[in-house]
Amino acid sequence: MRTDIQERQMELTMLRNERNRVKRRLDGAEAQYKEAAQLRDRLHRQLSKEQQDVVKLGKFSFANKIKEWTGKWDEQMEKEINEVAEVELKYNEAEKTVTDLEAEVRRLRAEMNREDFHYIDEDWADFLKEKETWIRQNDSVANGTLQRIADDRVRVRSLMREIDEAYEAGDKAIRTLDAALDKLGNAEGLSMWDTFLGGGLIVSAMKYSEMNSSDDLVHRAQRALRHYETELMDVQNVASDSFKVNQNDFFTFTDIFFDNIFSDWAVHSRITDAKGKLNVVLQDVRRVQDQLRRKRDEAMEELNRLDQQEKDIIVS
Repeated sequence: MRTDIQERQMELTMLRNERNRVKRRLDGAEAQYKEAAQLRDRLHRQLSKEQQDVVKLGKFSFANKIKEWTGKWDEQMEKEINEVAEVELKYNEAEKTVTDLEAEVRRLRAEMNREDFHYIDEDWADFLKEKETWIRQNDSVANGTLQRIADDRVRVRSLMREIDEAYEAGDKAIRTLDAALDKLGNAEGLSMWDTFLGGGLIVSAMKYSEMNSSDDLVHRAQRALRHYETELMDVQNVASDSFKVNQNDFFTFTDIFFDNIFSDWAVHSRITDAKGKLNVVLQDVRRVQDQLRRKRDEAMEELNRLDQQEKDIIVS
């Protein structure tokens, strides 16, 4: 009977942990979606305004004609176009983020509707009553120790699962960052040729093509990093003090926003700066991956100790 209770408690606890984890993620995704949608809408309004400024400047007026005669019109038009391009890039990124988060919210809502989640709270309450009755009838020091071991085993196994999921997300983030860096490296080489060696129209076109491709890859990297952050938060939620990864060692994902990387097409240093930012993030991800590997090794060692403690009690 004791073994049946321990197995039932482990089963229900793991299921409750999984349900709670999905609920936390859903709440977080819904909040992120709301914030991203507000940013997208704000950028859309800003983009419309900037586009109207360009249209106004292109229309005939005596003021514009005077600017044209004095050489100010081209300068003003270039400024307005650059502002439109900058806002458009931010708006496009925001739109992609909203689309990603919409899909994530739908997926998590579907997962929350899993059949085995429907009555988990009722099943847990019934189990606790059953367990209390059994403990009152069969209380002993050995039973208490075995129950503590069973509880610790659930905690450690939950931690190991979260670590594995976080590590997998980190590997994906590394792959996307590597791809973005590779594409930016190509753009950097072409930009150097175009900027300093007079590459001409063909080289310029190739450079712009590589930079356009980089835009999408950087977005994918940001999406992978957001997912990595979510997985790392799950590790923190499950870990006890002895397993907690130092939050101060984490890189700040919210600081990762590659603002204006592609807004100034002519500046070679812009690409170099973007590569520098990506490299810093990549090194941070690899450092956290090393921490996760160490934490998993520690968790496995504790699991082995718990198994041995249980064996010693049962055999004695």
